[in-house]
Amino acid sequence: MSDLDDETVKTRELTSGRSPAAIVLAVLVIVLCGYALFEASLKALGQEPLIATPETWWRWISTLPGESNLYALAAAGAVLTMLGLTFFIHGVRTGRLAKHSMQCEEAVLILDDQVLAAALARRTQVDAAVGQGQVLVIINRDRIEVQIRPTSGTPLSDDTVIAALENELEINSVVPLPKIKVKISANGVIGQ
Repeated sequence: MSDLDDETVKTRELTSGRSPAAIVLAVLVIVLCGYALFEASLKALGQEPLIATPETWWRWISTLPGESNLYALAAAGAVLTMLGLTFFIHGVRTGRLAKHSMQCEEAVLILDDQVLAAALARRTQVDAAVGQGQVLVIINRDRIEVQIRPTSGTPLSDDTVIAALENELEINSVVPLPKIKVKISANGVIGQ
């Protein structure tokens, strides 16, 4: 594959799609059109409308604000504006999946953040000499937060843990390298 194909694959694997937002918007439009069709069908069959006839709706819309409650219209407008902005931002901005890429010349390698967090937690346990339940690793897009509850009476240095985690990230060829923040709890765990 060429470099352009590799970047395309990497982008596709690291970013989320817009399908869920498109599906929600399509369902909203289908429900609205279905309701309008149902009311039109009731009118064509000479039945009473479920809520109001289509003419009533159009007349109400054309005379807005009319005698309507201005606060209710303002609230409805605010809700519709927020809904529109949400869909617009979701359409323009790319989402990010919980994955990181690994540097490799021959292929595109994608590493799930849960797998990376498990590897970093294991490395922290070994280098900090703590038990399995004493380390919590949280991975965000460009930041790794490590929370450690040390064994009581055992001193622990942030720099040692950060150096070990940076080494683990380099071994796994994670690019770009996220920033690492280590928080060592003041309360220790007894006898691990």
